[in-house]
Amino acid sequence: MTTKTTLILGAGFGGIITANALRRQLPSDHRIVLIDKLPTFHFGATKPWVMLGHKTVAEISHSREALGRRGIEFLQAEIRQIDLAKGEVETEHGSRRGDYLVIALGADYDMSAIPGLAAAHEFYTLEGAARLREALREFSRGDLIVLVPRAPFKCPPAPYEAAMLMDHAFKERDVRDNVRIALYTVEGAPMATAGAEMGSFIREQLAARGISFHPTKKTSSVDGEQRSVKFDDGSEAHFDLLVTVPPHVAPKAVREAGLTNQSGWIPADPKTLKVARESAFRAVYAIGDVSVVPLPGRHKPDVPLVLPKAGTVADGQGQIVASQIAGEVLGRPAETFAGVGTCYIETGGKQAVRGEGQFYALPHPVMRTTPPDGAQYEGKLTWMSDWLRANL
Repeated sequence: MTTKTTLILGAGFGGIITANALRRQLPSDHRIVLIDKLPTFHFGATKPWVMLGHKTVAEISHSREALGRRGIEFLQAEIRQIDLAKGEVETEHGSRRGDYLVIALGADYDMSAIPGLAAAHEFYTLEGAARLREALREFSRGDLIVLVPRAPFKCPPAPYEAAMLMDHAFKERDVRDNVRIALYTVEGAPMATAGAEMGSFIREQLAARGISFHPTKKTSSVDGEQRSVKFDDGSEAHFDLLVTVPPHVAPKAVREAGLTNQSGWIPADPKTLKVARESAFRAVYAIGDVSVVPLPGRHKPDVPLVLPKAGTVADGQGQIVASQIAGEVLGRPAETFAGVGTCYIETGGKQAVRGEGQFYALPHPVMRTTPPDGAQYEGKLTWMSDWLRANL
């Protein structure tokens, strides 16, 4: 058997899972090269803990060096170019050639996409979460807006979870009566890709906490001096503290390689995650946040519904891509992706709800939940611990 190489770009959920699953399924002479610009991994779900001061950045960061002991070559380097015609990837430390390419580079953020948005805080980066922690400590009175200016964005429950966690934090400080929390979103409903039932559940949770919800509000600009968010419908909202979900964009190397479609993301086959592009690679796959997978039976040009950008979705996709590559290398049947994913939503006070989603279900996606409780919060902690032990 001729030695082959799989290049995996991005060592987040999807990339790490793909690498580990491939290592278990393929012979040792098949090279698995995992490339990421950062030396550490962290769960996106831990950023609100940094935002609230419950954890430090160091406490939630996990070294990727352990991947080397699993027979995976980890290269810390920035991706500069993806050359499909040559079948190679250019990094800051030189070029790498491969037979199979898995793109799991996630999403970048572009605060400049909306005039004035730089006046807002965000918790989607570790640095942003740490800065917001200090702002929240000093905030005890006024209007707090949680803003979702553009979609899609990763971790669909994140802004709603953040609003509920901040509500609880203010109650613990006994200042909640002095703070008005409002959530403005471009979405028509919370977590639309999870189905109407999940949207109703989130709305009920927000209402129970006195958090006002304002859907279908597309942000046009932010006036930092006047502390005002202006929307396309001509309305505006005042804030004393503004917390936003940064507008998401595909990484530069992906865009420059011509891999994206009109959505701005890499279109991937719903079942195999393959990318339908001519290439010198035997096959190219896109998984996780960098990909776009339309949901079946829901073609709405104005508001297209797509597979959510979530860690557990990338996890599941990574398992499938590993099966696809191993199937081709070893000449055996491969598994396909069924559109299943889960998520934990913290509601405050060490309580959480676990949602189980069937995103390919017809006539609409379905996500089932039970009322929030401490057992589900502990389940989240256990799941995270188990994932780290199995993969890092």
